[in-house]
Amino acid sequence: MTAGNEAVSKAPFRMDFDISTIKHLGLQMYSTLPPVIGELVANAWDANASRVEITIPTTPLGTEKSELVIKDDGIGMSDDDIRKKYLIVGRDRRKDENTDQTQPPTCRPVMGRKGIGKFSAFGIAGEIEIESVHDGETSRFVMNYDEMLKAAPERRVEFRSRAPSGRLSSGTAITLRSLTKYRSRSIPLRRLRRGLARRFAVVGENHGFEVVINGEPISAEERDLERLLAKDKDGELYRRVFKGEDIEPGRGWTVSGWIGALDRTDPGQDGAERGVAIMARGKMVQEPFLFGAVVGQQYALSYIVGELHAEFVDGAEDTISTSRNSLVWDTEANSRLLAWGQEQLSAFAREWAKKRGEDNRHRVEQHESYRDFLKSAQASGNTRALKLAEQLLRQAITKNPTADVQELEPIVRTCRDFLEFNEFWAITEDLVGAELHDIGKIFTLFREWEIVEAKEMSRVTEGRIETIKKLQDLIEGNALEVPELHNFLREFPWVIDPKWTLVADEVAYSSLLQKKFPEGQIPEPNRRIDFLCVRESTNLVVVEIKRPQWRVSAKDLKQIEDYVSFVRNEERTNTAPESRPENVVGYLLCGDVRDTWEVREKIQNLEKAGIYVRKYRDLLAMVQKMHRDFLDRYDKLRRISEASV
Repeated sequence: MTAGNEAVSKAPFRMDFDISTIKHLGLQMYSTLPPVIGELVANAWDANASRVEITIPTTPLGTEKSELVIKDDGIGMSDDDIRKKYLIVGRDRRKDENTDQTQPPTCRPVMGRKGIGKFSAFGIAGEIEIESVHDGETSRFVMNYDEMLKAAPERRVEFRSRAPSGRLSSGTAITLRSLTKYRSRSIPLRRLRRGLARRFAVVGENHGFEVVINGEPISAEERDLERLLAKDKDGELYRRVFKGEDIEPGRGWTVSGWIGALDRTDPGQDGAERGVAIMARGKMVQEPFLFGAVVGQQYALSYIVGELHAEFVDGAEDTISTSRNSLVWDTEANSRLLAWGQEQLSAFAREWAKKRGEDNRHRVEQHESYRDFLKSAQASGNTRALKLAEQLLRQAITKNPTADVQELEPIVRTCRDFLEFNEFWAITEDLVGAELHDIGKIFTLFREWEIVEAKEMSRVTEGRIETIKKLQDLIEGNALEVPELHNFLREFPWVIDPKWTLVADEVAYSSLLQKKFPEGQIPEPNRRIDFLCVRESTNLVVVEIKRPQWRVSAKDLKQIEDYVSFVRNEERTNTAPESRPENVVGYLLCGDVRDTWEVREKIQNLEKAGIYVRKYRDLLAMVQKMHRDFLDRYDKLRRISEASV
């Protein structure tokens, strides 16, 4: 009998299931590649694999023929293993086998626990093929989501046994087909590699576990976030290290690892997701977060990254959420961990902000341009300019300790300008002494003030022009809503409205919107949403961010209308009168709008209700014109001043 006939003669593989459970464990819980592939990599670890080969298409997945393959060289599964273990939904391997270690020779700590990782792939694929070889025996079958839907009423499905593919001699291969993501664009391999690298602490030679993507192994450097940490003036890392710290004496709850601060807040430059990840058994069990820390130096939290190992969260008691990417915090041990983490991050943020400010002052004082300014000021005898410049520099560093020397350079140049415009200090005294009927003198003094003010403001404008160029790059590159556009707009809100020079990020309202309108309830292809709720002056603003190439439809307009209506009702019914904003305004940012009468009429009606559609190209043109006019005005004033001398 041939191998093919032997496989076909096998009885079908049978699984008892509840379709709502499959939906919850696959479609609703997993929607991005790193956690999906991470679950399958964890299964390979538990199979004592030494090598996992992941094959990712490099072109958009626009056809049904696209495949994503995860293959390992582990011990594989026998026919009996598949029927009595793999296809049992919710099987607790550690409990059933009375061990939390894999088989010899590795005896690794088992990562899996709930027996649900196999369904994670349904979050991104409609079909999962499993082929496994154990002791020369091959088992192969396909789980198809549509077929499982048809079998849902019987709560039992059978998967036909298939002949070996001939492509696998040992281990297990998982092939994902009918992929629902990345149909119009390629999978970002670099981001995927970084995501997987950070999810596992056991990848590398030290643990005998290699993960390869399209023929290239994930390197130790890709896991090493510490190489991205900022350094102080003495070359030491901004970092706090923990070596088996006992967070509750006598309970065995120990934490190892580190937290540190990067030298920039833009994740696009280094690809490092901000926040501290928690690991157990070599796998991430809590995605990067900030322990809910709230500190006076809140800006400092956006620089913090870290990796902490807390084995007790995955011990005898299961305290990890069903999705295996976050902890359940209402247990005694995890509650203590959360409180400890808040304490550590708060203290670290305060220390880092203070030290960074001191380091920046030292660097500026050593900067050549600043030393040149001091020499010029001392030579001119202008002690008032010297004193004010030093005060200005101290204030700038105190208020913005995260700035580097390059960012403080405009302040040093401004200090030089104080020497050139010595009348800046005399103007105020002259205005006080001026007679109100002396119109000519007052006009001249204000003209001088206007020139000086315009020159100082031009420094700010030059920085904003650079910001505008960055916005243009994001638009031309069709940047993602999360995190690129979200972070950019939060940092530079004036590109949406010139009056917004300082806004407060209203995280509470954003969270309410996410709970009220979860992504799973929004039909594809518009499932990926992002809110930016901010408080500007007395207004609360709801900003929905679409990608720069997105063309808004009537459904999109109804969506932003629903968001704003929900927030308006929420603040009317659940917010104290003294804390209520005067108005709730909505903005929908997009690439373009569909040219239909329905869309045009809807936009007009929304504007009357305080909800506005803004195209990225219009934002760009607006801020370019606004700042170009200001620079032209300064040049004109400067020429008038020079001509009058």
